[in-house]
Amino acid sequence: MRLRELEIQLQSMNRLTNLDVSLEQYPTPAKVAASILYAAQMEHNDVTNRVVCDLGCGDGIFAIGAALLGAKRVIAIDVQSKALKEAQRNSTLLGTEDTIDFILGDVSSRMLKGPVDTVLSNPPFGVKKKGADIVFLSMAMAIASVIYSIHLAGEKNREFLIKKIENLGGSVSQIETFEFPIPKLYKFHTKEKHLTRVDLYRICTNGRDIDG
Repeated sequence: MRLRELEIQLQSMNRLTNLDVSLEQYPTPAKVAASILYAAQMEHNDVTNRVVCDLGCGDGIFAIGAALLGAKRVIAIDVQSKALKEAQRNSTLLGTEDTIDFILGDVSSRMLKGPVDTVLSNPPFGVKKKGADIVFLSMAMAIASVIYSIHLAGEKNREFLIKKIENLGGSVSQIETFEFPIPKLYKFHTKEKHLTRVDLYRICTNGRDIDG
């Protein structure tokens, strides 16, 4: 599947509405998700024939994208039942329901023991609840060999996260900075679209070498 084909498929998904700001729900745009997934596969072979986990899956865009790219098995986890139901509907819509297992649960409870090959995650940025992003990161590193995780950009935050990742026994093999578009989702949003600079981290634990 080509990148554009993947993007078109993901654009056909039904996206979550009535989002919960306390959970910092900012759905990953189809174009962004497709680019991350495609690069993960083409550059590192981290998706096809791998066991993949979408941590905090929301409406399932990373889980479904991974399945479309030929993941062997996908696990999609979210704390919100309505998000998980939307993800299941989207999975059926795109014909990936036989590949994806959906789990309702809180990431902090560590309900999944692993192991999995690859985690893909757009976690809370930790703005509403300090340290929320670290909870996701810790869980991901406990179960996976390779993690792709999106965090707020900035030198100070980058230094903090790299040190935290190293303390958890991992290493950062790649950081890519890009603009994450956030549409007008909540009442306090004043712009129709806001661009937030984020860093995408590729993190390796001791389960895989740095080149995949």
